[in-house]
Amino acid sequence: MHKLGWLARRSAVRARAGWPWRDILGRVETPRSGDVFKLWVDVHGWALARDGTSVRVLVSGRGRVLAEAAPALPRPDVARYFPEIASSGACGFAARVPGTLLPETGRVVLRFDALREDASGRVERRRLGRVRISRGDYAPQVHARADYRGAWDAAASSANFARIAVCGTADQHEWERSGRETAADIASASEVRPTDIVLEIGCGNGRVGTWMAPRCGRWIGADVSPRMLEHARQALSHLPNVSLQLVNGHDLHALEDASIDVVYCTAVFMHLDEWERYRFITEAYRVLRPGGRIYFDNFNLIGAQGWALFLQMADIDPPLRPPNISRSSTPEELRAYAERAGFADIKVRAGSLWVTVTARKGTSAA
Repeated sequence: MHKLGWLARRSAVRARAGWPWRDILGRVETPRSGDVFKLWVDVHGWALARDGTSVRVLVSGRGRVLAEAAPALPRPDVARYFPEIASSGACGFAARVPGTLLPETGRVVLRFDALREDASGRVERRRLGRVRISRGDYAPQVHARADYRGAWDAAASSANFARIAVCGTADQHEWERSGRETAADIASASEVRPTDIVLEIGCGNGRVGTWMAPRCGRWIGADVSPRMLEHARQALSHLPNVSLQLVNGHDLHALEDASIDVVYCTAVFMHLDEWERYRFITEAYRVLRPGGRIYFDNFNLIGAQGWALFLQMADIDPPLRPPNISRSSTPEELRAYAERAGFADIKVRAGSLWVTVTARKGTSAA
C-alpha cells in the first residue's frame, strides 16, 4: 500500500475513534538507512501542520543541527491525501548536508525533526525519522554544467531515480498525474490537433509524452540522455506513433527544417544555461512549419513559489551545486527569446511557480 495512503487512512480511523491525532504530519523520503555518501547528503521529504501553521525541519547528527529546511515545495501527491489541510499542496522540503560536517569515515546517524510553534508560543516537535548512513568510496559523478548528457545519464541510472529527476518524487501516481495535467495544458495552449507532428525537447522518461502522444498524429521525443530515452521507450512502448531522437543538448540538428507542427519543452529550461534556452527556441523556429506553435516554460523567479525555490537553490554551497541545479527565468526573458527568434502571437503566462511562453510561426515564414 502506498505510504501516503496508509498514513491518511490511519489518521482518519483514529479521528473517528476519538484517538489523538498528531498536529504534525510528515515523512523523510531520502536518505534511507544503508545509503552511502561521499561529498554530501541530499535530504527530501514533506512535513505539514494540521492547522496550517508553518513548520521547520531540522536535520541533526553528532549532537548538533546540520541543516534546516522550511517546507514550501509543491507536493500535489500529499495534497491528494490531505485536501482538508490548506498547506498540503506546498509542504515539500529539500536540504543538503555538506560532507565536511560529517565524519571522515564510518557510519553516522541522522535525525529528522519537524517543529511548529502554536499561537501560545509552545513549540511542538515530532520525529520524522532516523537513518544510519555511511561514508564510502562511492562518489557522485561531478559533471561540468555543459555536460548535459553525463549529468542526465547519471540521474537516470534507475527507473526510480529517473522519476525523481524529472518529477521530484519516485511515486508512480504523481508521475502519471503531473504528466497527464501538463500534457493537457500544453495541448490546449498549443492547439494540438490529431494530425499534428509534435516534438518534445527534453522528453526525459516519457512523463508528458505518455499522455501527449495519443493526442497527435506523431510524437517525437528528443533527449540528451540515452538512459532517459530507454526509460521513455519502455513507458511508451504501447503507443504506435512514437519515435525517439538522441540530441546533443545544444540544438536540433537531427531534425529537418519545416517538419514539425508543435514544439514544446517543459521543466527543462531550468537545467539549461541562457544561451541554450535561446538556441532551442531558435531551433524550434527552424524545424516548425509555417503556422507551427511553441510552448516553453521554466520556474518563475518573480513568483512566490518560484522565489522560494530560488532561495533553496541559493542555500546550496557553490562547490556542491550539481550541474543540473534548477535555474529560474522571468517573463521578460522568455518573451525576449521568442521575439528575437521571429515568432508572432506571443503570449506569456506568469504564475506563482511557472512562467510559460506560447507563440506561433508566421504562415509566410520561410
